[in-house]
Amino acid sequence: MQEQLSEILYFLKGALKYKWTALIMTWVLSICGWTYVSMMPDKYTSVAKVHVETRTMLQPLLSGMAIEADVRGLLRVMQQLMFTKGNLEQITKLSDLDKTIRTPTEQEELINDLKKDIHINGGTEDIFTIQYEASSPDMAKNVVQAVLTVFSEQTQLSTHGNSDSAQRFIDEQIQEYEMRLRNGEKARENFKRTNLGLLPGQGGDQIGKIQAMSKELEDAKLGLKEAISRKAKLTEQLEESLTSDDNDDEWKSSTEVASVEDDVQIANLKQRKNELLIKFTENHPEVSHINKTIKELQIRNAVKQAKVVDAGGLDTAVLNNPYVQSIKVAINEVDANIASINSRIEIFQQRLVKEQEELNSRLSIETEIENLNRDYSQIKNNYDRLLSSRETAVMSEKVDNQAEALKFKIADAPNMPLKASSPKRKLLYSGVLVVSIIISLAVAVLLYLIRPTFMSISQLRQFTGLPILGSISMKYRPEELIKYRNEMFKYGAGVLCLFVIYLGFMTADIVKINLLGLSVFS
Repeated sequence: MQEQLSEILYFLKGALKYKWTALIMTWVLSICGWTYVSMMPDKYTSVAKVHVETRTMLQPLLSGMAIEADVRGLLRVMQQLMFTKGNLEQITKLSDLDKTIRTPTEQEELINDLKKDIHINGGTEDIFTIQYEASSPDMAKNVVQAVLTVFSEQTQLSTHGNSDSAQRFIDEQIQEYEMRLRNGEKARENFKRTNLGLLPGQGGDQIGKIQAMSKELEDAKLGLKEAISRKAKLTEQLEESLTSDDNDDEWKSSTEVASVEDDVQIANLKQRKNELLIKFTENHPEVSHINKTIKELQIRNAVKQAKVVDAGGLDTAVLNNPYVQSIKVAINEVDANIASINSRIEIFQQRLVKEQEELNSRLSIETEIENLNRDYSQIKNNYDRLLSSRETAVMSEKVDNQAEALKFKIADAPNMPLKASSPKRKLLYSGVLVVSIIISLAVAVLLYLIRPTFMSISQLRQFTGLPILGSISMKYRPEELIKYRNEMFKYGAGVLCLFVIYLGFMTADIVKINLLGLSVFS
């Protein structure tokens, strides 16, 4: 921190070498600035305050039943409406500003100036301020009075027309929503008629049915596996019996026995087929499977008979073997059971696919009808709210007919400004002086930086990095001291004269205001 202060002091000492340059620049800048400020035209501001009363005796009685006017929102809109071209032209006529207009270009410039200079500000407690600044007191007052007149007219017209426009809008929306409501009801009716039987609540416990059918299908498949395994086991036992050493001589006769057994199996299948035809047609899957099995047995029987002919006949010993006959009967029963199970599996699969497709359709229909119901409910709610809003608007219109919605009162009439509101010359004079001094000092420091010199031993030591043994004081001759004192006296006189001129401008501004006040009161 100490080093930084030392650096600043070095710069200030260096800037003192160019003190005359800084003083001359301060004089030039200050005189030019003060002259410009003194020549600035005076501006006078006229202000009017208006109070908008919205509270009536009916408000606490009709709270929640009628629409309360949004006064602040209304006045915000009025602030925007005030700056339309038509309203600004009316203000120029009421304030006699149009008398100075000669060309359309001048009229456009005047309207733009009014739009920029007129200020309408909202305060608290429903009090609003209208403010305008002009080059003369009369003009400022006349413009504010004209704005007040136009503002009052626009506010009253907007208040009386607001309820009618709102009610017309609500009526149009009610007609639109009524049409949409009827279309929604018709769409729901047609959808229910088209999807009768698949609507929510009409399918019973369909998921439970699908689960039960899936379980039955799995049980049938398990039974089929068991039957196939049993047939394989019986076939293996039959082959072992036929290929044993004790029955080598009985193979020929076993063929005849097998033929008889095939005939028995064919007879059993035909009997099963007749039983099924009582309930189903020829196209039923189980009937078709039995027909297929009968054909296979007939073909196999024919092949065996051909083998018997080729072998010249078989011994009847094997045919009368009870063990072989029992195995073949068991195989025939298993074949019939397999055919029946396959038929049931096909039926279960068809029913399950049908139920699943119906379930998917039902779920899709439920989603669609939920969407229809949701859209219909939304439209119905909006329609009911619009009906309620229309009743509220009708009651509000009746309330406005009995009591004014807006009471426009002038709190403070437009005043005649006694003194200029701008420019603030005293503040500007001081600002010009301060800015001139800062700029001049900055220029002096800049000149020192351009042509630097060492102002102290420490600065020289820091710059060169060499040890400094000491310093020698400057010894001035008497005539040099007199010259230095005269120079400083002249410099001080220059600074003093600058401040005297500054005080002169300040005094002139104060005297001018006082003279204006005396002339007004006299």
